[in-house]
Amino acid sequence: MSYLINKKHHDNSVKKINDIDGYTFKPKIKRDEYLKVTEVTVVDKEMIERILSIKFSKSFQNIVKMAMNVINDDDADEGDFEIVLDEVELLRQILLNRYQKFLNHEKEILFLKKLRLIENELRMKEVEIKRKAIFLENERKSSIRR
Repeated sequence: MSYLINKKHHDNSVKKINDIDGYTFKPKIKRDEYLKVTEVTVVDKEMIERILSIKFSKSFQNIVKMAMNVINDDDADEGDFEIVLDEVELLRQILLNRYQKFLNHEKEILFLKKLRLIENELRMKEVEIKRKAIFLENERKSSIRR
């Protein structure tokens, strides 16, 4: 069954639930005491923006933790960087393909800048590690020739 919850009870018009355009998500219910809701559609623009901001922030914090682990790890290799960069790209694509129509332009630009900042830090550290590896390889080769 589908229900439309309307805050204004004096409104006598009836809309089909399928005609409502909004952000749809599946809530995570952790207790069996609550009603089983399989899908929620939010139509209020401010509430959608808050929900998506929270979702983005959680994902972004996870990426920041992963990135900091890789950046601070002296033994990190290219595979570690690629994993985190793939996560950054995945979040960017979700932002552009799913969230873009619900977020205002300023918020979208802010989120993209945050992702670009993490990506740039990862790439700089990756280049630093590659330079170090090349330097060590050249040192090893020059010591073998002697």
